[in-house]
Amino acid sequence: MKKDRINPIGIINESTIHSQLKKLYMSHGARSEVPIGGFIADICLGSGQIVEIQTSGFSHISGKLQSLLEKQKVRLVYPLAVEKELIVYDRTHSSVLYSRRSPKKQSLIDMVDELVRITKILSHPNFELEVMLTKEREIRRNDGNGSWRRSGISIIDRELTDIVQRKLFVRPSDYLILLPDELPEQFTNKSLSLLRGIAHNKAQKITYCLRAVGVLRVAGKSKNQYLLERA
Repeated sequence: MKKDRINPIGIINESTIHSQLKKLYMSHGARSEVPIGGFIADICLGSGQIVEIQTSGFSHISGKLQSLLEKQKVRLVYPLAVEKELIVYDRTHSSVLYSRRSPKKQSLIDMVDELVRITKILSHPNFELEVMLTKEREIRRNDGNGSWRRSGISIIDRELTDIVQRKLFVRPSDYLILLPDELPEQFTNKSLSLLRGIAHNKAQKITYCLRAVGVLRVAGKSKNQYLLERA
């Protein structure tokens, strides 16, 4: 797999929330933007552990993580916004047109949308994941260059306003928190989706990840659905 090239000015396009989260880990002895094996690591702690902050999708970071894990311990930090304020500026970014609360509220379960892209490394002994449930401010600009879903409004930046909770996943069994306590010994994706109040495909992503790390297994079939149980 081709490695990312080292970009000495890689932090130019860094979002505000990315910078804010990096500062949380810049303790004594920590270094930022460290070249390692053809990649730039966000932070290298005094202990030698690498900390990678990822505020977007995991697809393009998968290869980087696999390479870094061969050398040392890596913590991947991923923020999910349980509350978000949207602030929309005019085309010249000189005045605020309006601000409002986003109706979209993320939760811990939403991490599986990205975990499905890195299941090969979730149980690696050098890997750990820290999910941060946050309150954020999203800065937008009505410049006509954004997605049609936002009527051409562009997303300019994300800012962290508060951290509500931090959850660390170190062992495969830690991911079992995604299953509700009232789930029966054997269950299907359909029963999981009903108990959690989530879409069926979200339930499928949860069980896919749990099977990948070895804490869930197929016990049989019920009609056309797999019966699953904790391993």
